[in-house]
Amino acid sequence: MPNASTHRLSPWTVLDLVKWTAGYFKNHQVGNARSEAEILLAHTLDIRRIDIYLNYDQPLCEDELKRFKSLIRRRVDSEPVAYITGIREFWSLELAVNPSVLIPRPETECLVEAVLPFLDDHAGSQKRVLEMGTGSGAIIIALAHEHPEHRYVAMDRSAAALPMARRNARKHKVDHRIDWFCGDWDAALVPDRNMFDLIVSNPPYIRSRDMNGLQPEIRNHEPKMALDGSGDGLKCIRRIIESAHRYLRAGGLVALEMGYDQKMDTQSIAREAGQYGPPRIIKDYSGHDRVAVMVKKG
Repeated sequence: MPNASTHRLSPWTVLDLVKWTAGYFKNHQVGNARSEAEILLAHTLDIRRIDIYLNYDQPLCEDELKRFKSLIRRRVDSEPVAYITGIREFWSLELAVNPSVLIPRPETECLVEAVLPFLDDHAGSQKRVLEMGTGSGAIIIALAHEHPEHRYVAMDRSAAALPMARRNARKHKVDHRIDWFCGDWDAALVPDRNMFDLIVSNPPYIRSRDMNGLQPEIRNHEPKMALDGSGDGLKCIRRIIESAHRYLRAGGLVALEMGYDQKMDTQSIAREAGQYGPPRIIKDYSGHDRVAVMVKKG
């Protein structure tokens, strides 16, 4: 960004900066250039995004320009906007995020949508829900926010992720409904003692060989352990499906997010496990196969 004091006779206004930054981002192949310029400027000024256009002619002081310029540099260096601002919206809930947790995606809301009818149908009885790999807590918090009458357990193998998830749960006043623990998938669970009506997960499912081909925003900044699904991308999906029935009551559900091209493999794993009915496959908002829902037999 040009130096305001040496290259302009008039001060930089809010609208000037949005226009200049959007063009600068486009020239540096930053997607959603205009909206990201608005988000970063609103964050710099500690205002709502809509206030940018209510205060479009407001000039910025030197300190504000300096802070905004540093955010522009970070974004051009491929740092995700969500990590720069520390905020991501999911299920209309504002969540805190940092590089210890995966940034929640809109397609993961399809996983929440897929299981809500099951939680709706409770006939006054309390259900127990487990999320494996909670990360920022987006999924379990969305479910607890919609259905505070049920009990929830959230686990993650990353000790750095759990404080962020708990912070988000406290913010949305559902922390008292959720029990938290650090563990590697089902390693800390005991069959017949830890029994649930629903198990949900957005596990790592990207093939190891595809990791280097990811966008730099993802490859260089988001936690690899939340993305890399090992050789065929199915290591974690396979482990969850093969073990989840041990912790599910008869008629309980396991619901997983998966890669857009992993439908057949996921169905095959479920069939070989022999513990579930045929998986129901749900598409995301872009029309890709994204969620598999399985009912435990019996």
